[in-house]
Amino acid sequence: MAKGKSRREKVTESSVPGYNEMAYGIPSSRGDGVITIHPANQSQKEAMEYLRTKTLTILTGPPGTAKTLLSVYVACEKLQKGLIDKIYYIKPIVDTPGEKGIGFLPGTERDKLEPHIASLRDALSVFMAKGKADYLVDKKIIEFLPIEHLRGRSLHRCTIIADEMQNATDHSVLTILSRLGDHSTISLLGDVVQRDLSKRYGGDGLSDARSRLHHLEGFVGCVEFGMDDIVRSDFVREVIKSYSDLYEAK
Repeated sequence: MAKGKSRREKVTESSVPGYNEMAYGIPSSRGDGVITIHPANQSQKEAMEYLRTKTLTILTGPPGTAKTLLSVYVACEKLQKGLIDKIYYIKPIVDTPGEKGIGFLPGTERDKLEPHIASLRDALSVFMAKGKADYLVDKKIIEFLPIEHLRGRSLHRCTIIADEMQNATDHSVLTILSRLGDHSTISLLGDVVQRDLSKRYGGDGLSDARSRLHHLEGFVGCVEFGMDDIVRSDFVREVIKSYSDLYEAK
């Protein structure tokens, strides 16, 4: 019996319906499985406007408010329109207290990093066909970058999505922000309650950046999502509301 092809072998230009080299795999036609996303509430509307118009967008708030989804979607919009050439997804690799870290995961370096881009793949799956999303990631048009690999880089004509920034230090956030080159934008995302970084490293970089940079209105847009903005599910909304005291303490 012949062996089936692996996913990597299947993902090629000819196997991605509607592939268009100039659009980096995202055809302008919406008849190929790419779904248009519309804001579900006023906070999402403001977030999408800032993501499209500001150099830096800071999105904070509880889980399930679509911070990552909106950032990935608008970045792919810019990719399709030829405004950028690349999307970088950045996320701190921080061990959760009581859990085994990345070094304990089996497999190659690629296998070890896969859990850290799961939220990116989840976001892509909402509005893009799987084959197309796999192609963009496999060809590193959408690329995961650990923070420690950023030093010395100049990132032009790109969008940087910096997720889970409550687990980055203020110095790490400065490193990320200072990589931004011409015709590039960045979004800082996170929820300060879900912080895994030890307090011995100081305050979280997300809150620090918001307090330092919010006054740069020409460059920066900030949206703080609330409990009523949670859209993941009714259950999640009610669960987070039951933990609202954790957010009030922040």
